[in-house]
Amino acid sequence: MTTNWLERPNPLSLDEYLALAEDARAEIEVVDGIVTLRERRDRAHQKTAFRLAEAVEAAAAKFRRDHGGGEPPCVEVNTEVELVLWEVPLTVRKPDAVAHRCLGPYEGLTAADVLIVAEIVSRWSDSRDRIHKKGEYAKAGIPHYLIVDFDEIGAVAVEHYALLGGERTYSRLAITHRDRDPCALNLSDPFTLRVEWRELEVAPRG
Repeated sequence: MTTNWLERPNPLSLDEYLALAEDARAEIEVVDGIVTLRERRDRAHQKTAFRLAEAVEAAAAKFRRDHGGGEPPCVEVNTEVELVLWEVPLTVRKPDAVAHRCLGPYEGLTAADVLIVAEIVSRWSDSRDRIHKKGEYAKAGIPHYLIVDFDEIGAVAVEHYALLGGERTYSRLAITHRDRDPCALNLSDPFTLRVEWRELEVAPRG
């Protein structure tokens, strides 16, 4: 395999992708077998993703504690983890935050495992997040997609999209704004998830 994978003449397979060094894979995604560099992510972008993941993980943990009548599903939350949407032609994205069913130590994350996927929008990723990834995540059957805008304070707006009625295109269920709405997120599916704006602030916590 050529070492210059950005100039490969043939689509990349999953085995070839997994054979790349981890530091090389960290900064790329694969779309229909073609390697693409990930967009720039500044500290506020990454901290907003981290805060969102924290809030979702806390809600998932509370759901497990409060769940009655049988064993609740195990949910874990990650940031910037490799997500295989489909293998042929290979498409691998690295969402800013993702809630998914718990996996074994050697299992890779696929779209079938994902409950909620989220992207933090920056000036370098706007069209990629709002058009390309939105279409890909819907096509892959991921039930919920969150698009988060941020500023120097933290999250400023959250768009919530979902698949309805067996469709593979998203319907927008809600859009919240920090200056208008009392909370950033208020979901009942796939588990109760209420996130306050203060939870998505990026300033250091005392």
